[in-house]
Amino acid sequence: MNPRYLLWISAPLVLSAGVLWLSAQEPKGEPKGATEGIKVAELASQLQAREKQVAQKEADLRQMEQRLNTLQATMDKDRTDLAVREKAVQDALTKLENLKVRPVIDPQIIHTYEAMDPTAGAQAMKELASQNLEVAVALLAGMTPKKAAKLMDQLAPLDAKLAGRLSERVGLSKPKETTA
Repeated sequence: MNPRYLLWISAPLVLSAGVLWLSAQEPKGEPKGATEGIKVAELASQLQAREKQVAQKEADLRQMEQRLNTLQATMDKDRTDLAVREKAVQDALTKLENLKVRPVIDPQIIHTYEAMDPTAGAQAMKELASQNLEVAVALLAGMTPKKAAKLMDQLAPLDAKLAGRLSERVGLSKPKETTA
């Protein structure tokens, strides 16, 4: 074979082998593993910083949850106290309304007291009021104003406080509505 022909065939083969060999070599500036190592260390430090932030946020959330639970318990206690107070106020209002309503008195008893001598009627009214003030109030309220005035005129010297209480209760109360 002709040496020239051999040179023409081997030259491209040698050049191709050289190019392959150079491309397989690492760059001269930094070794390949060093750049990857720096990136991994940087990523690891960023990950640690992020984990610390997440842990701090979780701790803050737990603390806020505890505060919310404490506030919820306080609100529940206050709500219970408020319900108890509201019931007490409703009971007091009901009792007050019941005090303002006079019981229904038999008209025959009213006529009997009106027909009595005012002095004897005042003494009987004093005794009745000591036993049941509501009945005495209803009885006095059911009498005609003129006869009630005569009875109160005789009751005042016997017991001025009782006369005042009876007058006040008659003025503040109203007759019980009867349903027919």
